[in-house]
Amino acid sequence: MKTDKKFIEKQKKSLLVEKEKLEKKIAELDKFPDYGQSNDDNAKEYEDFENNLSIETQLKTLLKKVDAALKAIEKGTYGQCSICKKEIEGGRLQSMPYAKVCISCKKNTKDVD
Repeated sequence: MKTDKKFIEKQKKSLLVEKEKLEKKIAELDKFPDYGQSNDDNAKEYEDFENNLSIETQLKTLLKKVDAALKAIEKGTYGQCSICKKEIEGGRLQSMPYAKVCISCKKNTKDVD
């Protein structure tokens, strides 16, 4: 699938929606929970806050990928593998619109994407 103008515009809209959802969820997780004053409440608050930190880190990482994909659209490089410079498969971009490498390079490279 060629990354034509219509496809890229659809991806941009999808990325913008995803960005908004991520930012909203990060803002929600950023708040320290307040369940009450008892020791049990305090323990639960701390436990939930600690769990939220892990989730928040993952969401911020995903947000960076979404922002990078939006910048690539603006630069005209969206859909181009950052390693081999070939076109990223359309199906890969549809399922993961922030992908920055093609399937072949993903298989041959650790910790990319």
